[in-house]
Amino acid sequence: MAEKTQDTVADLMTVWKATFFEVPLAEVRWRWGVGREQEVTEAAWKGYDAWVRLASASIDGMYRNSLFGEMVTRSLDGVLRWQRLSQALIGAVFAGLWPALGLPAAARVHALHEDLQPLAARLMAQDAQLYALRQELRSLIAGLPPQRKRRAPIAKPDAPLPSLNSSPIAVPLRPL
Repeated sequence: MAEKTQDTVADLMTVWKATFFEVPLAEVRWRWGVGREQEVTEAAWKGYDAWVRLASASIDGMYRNSLFGEMVTRSLDGVLRWQRLSQALIGAVFAGLWPALGLPAAARVHALHEDLQPLAARLMAQDAQLYALRQELRSLIAGLPPQRKRRAPIAKPDAPLPSLNSSPIAVPLRPL
């Protein structure tokens, strides 16, 4: 028993040192470029392992305690009674409340869910067909030779600009 107590105290000290000293110090050293990321990871795992051992030892000790077993046994019956009572009260209160609020009953919601199941299956089947058609279209497009884009004719830089009076429709200019 004394050995378990010593192990528990050692684990508690390891968790404390890792939380407040080793992990922050390794993190600062890593950030400054003096240490490695592996040092931070090792320090964190060391603290985690000690915490897990400490938690396991605490839970094991709690389960070995006969007082804890008696408390759970006595309270279980009371908890189950409260659960039954609360379910009965909730059923009585909400049975009249749902229709007053205009909310549907559970049977109607389940019926709607069952009506939607075939629609969802049909939608998934159509989605699968659409996916297959897209794949087929992509494979057909991939098999086509690449097309060259047509470019608009470029005007020559030495060509004269068309004048305003050279339009095919002669419009006399009026003075302002």
